[in-house]
Amino acid sequence: MIKRLTAHSPLLVCALFAVAGGLILDAYGLGTDESTQRGFAVHTVNYILQDNDELLNIHPYGPAFELVLLAGERLLGLQSYRRLYLHQDFQSRRIYLMRHFLTHLFFLGGGWGCAWLTFRRYRSRGLALCALGLFLLHPRLYAHSFFNSKDLPFLSLFM
Repeated sequence: MIKRLTAHSPLLVCALFAVAGGLILDAYGLGTDESTQRGFAVHTVNYILQDNDELLNIHPYGPAFELVLLAGERLLGLQSYRRLYLHQDFQSRRIYLMRHFLTHLFFLGGGWGCAWLTFRRYRSRGLALCALGLFLLHPRLYAHSFFNSKDLPFLSLFM
C-alpha cells in the first residue's frame, strides 16, 4: 500500500493543491490585462467563425491558451463569446473565477510534468517530489498561476 501511495504521490500532491486552489480562488483579484486578454480571444473567435476583421486592427499576444479558456467558458455556459467582454456584473465574476481555476489546473499539470521529468531522469521518487514542491511552492509562480494566462501556461507546457 505504501509503495502504491508513493508511486502516485505527485498526482496526490497536485490534487491537494487543486483543492487548496479552489478554496483560495477568491483571494486573487483580476490582473490588469485580463479583460483585454479575454477580448483578444473573443476577437479571434469572431475572426475565425464570422470572418470579422476587427482582430487585424489590434496586436494581441498569442491567443492559444486564451481560446482554451474561452472554450471552457462556453462549455460551462457562462457567457456567449459574441457578447461584449467588459461587463461588471455577477456573470463576469464567475467567468474570471473559472478562468483563474482553469489556469491554476493547467499550472498543476505543469507541476506534475516537472515531477515526471525529474523521476524519468533520476529514478528517484523523493527527488521528483522535491522538484514538484519547489515548483508549486515558489511564491511568485503560485500566485501567478491563478491570473497570468500568458506566461504560466507557457511555463507549464515547457515542463
